[in-house]
Amino acid sequence: MTAALPPVPTCIVIYTDGSCQPNPGPGGYAAILCHYSDGNREQRRRVTGGATATTNIRMEMSAVIAALEAIDRDDPHPIFIFTDNEMIVKGMTEWMPGWIAKGWRNGKGKRVENVDLWQEIVRLGCGLNVTFRWVRGHSGDPMNDEVDQLAAKERDNWVRQHCRELFGDAA
Repeated sequence: MTAALPPVPTCIVIYTDGSCQPNPGPGGYAAILCHYSDGNREQRRRVTGGATATTNIRMEMSAVIAALEAIDRDDPHPIFIFTDNEMIVKGMTEWMPGWIAKGWRNGKGKRVENVDLWQEIVRLGCGLNVTFRWVRGHSGDPMNDEVDQLAAKERDNWVRQHCRELFGDAA
């Protein structure tokens, strides 16, 4: 399958994903950052991480945070973040103004879950030209498939780490 063209010729394209199994439990995240200039990919970078006790949504959001942390704050180019997590896209494109206006409360008056991560995404995106886009997971998008595999591999590393913490070298 041929790689898709970037949304605009000069930009940064980021794919993110998170994985947790069981949920909650050990998890991993991954992001792939591609810098394009005049339609040609100039740089490609992977960012991964995880935790021994987390949730799937926290890993999805941590991937976005890690990707934004990897961006040069002075880079003027548009940034397109692709994720297969609709909650992140809707949170950043639809729900955020209401949450902020209501003191980080949702439409039911309850505190927004994972507010620490939402606030960090907002902080890191401040001053950058960031667009969030949803991509259907497991649908043959090569970048989404790759970042999914990276997140699963990172999750498996954290599962092993969790087992070592629980059972020592016998694990």
